Amino acid sequence: MPEKKIKQALIETANIPAGVKVLDFGCGTATLTIMAKEMHPGAKVTGIDVDREILDRAIQKVKEKKLDVFLLDYDGTHLPFQHNAFDRVISCLVFHHLDTDTKQNMLAEIFRVLNKDGQLLIADFGRSKSWIQRTLFNIIRGLDGFKSTDANAKGLLPELISDAGFENVAIKTCFKTIFGEVQIISAKKI
Repeated sequence: MPEKKIKQALIETANIPAGVKVLDFGCGTATLTIMAKEMHPGAKVTGIDVDREILDRAIQKVKEKKLDVFLLDYDGTHLPFQHNAFDRVISCLVFHHLDTDTKQNMLAEIFRVLNKDGQLLIADFGRSKSWIQRTLFNIIRGLDGFKSTDANAKGLLPELISDAGFENVAIKTCFKTIFGEVQIISAKKI
């Protein structure tokens, strides 16, 4: 799995100038969060995750690197930020873990916390044109659950993003992996 390459492409696609406020949704151990801050030191980067234990590891990694990054946990239903708090929201390999209702709720929350002209960039599994990639993704589906991965397998993530109010939803890049196709999806709040 070319995870670092995918995350680097996600950050590059996000086009993050200095002063931009970035939220890493589902930051886990903060690998993407740290990469975003290191690639764009002038950005204000925040990471959020539901798993406090994983977040503790992320906090330790950020401290070791002496980075000015804010990390916090939340309840998984409501993002603890005001409306229009961020210019970019990035997320890598998180949405296939969420059932469709949770995907819809979190996309609505992300829309709420993004500024006008803010961008959402998601790297996650999607429906590939390749039957081999679709078959490989079924391995992940077996491990992560068919309910949570259903919308991804059917290629519905771009539609769910549009339904949340985003415009200009587009698949920017695709990565063929041993677990299926990972797509970078870009969208804008207008």
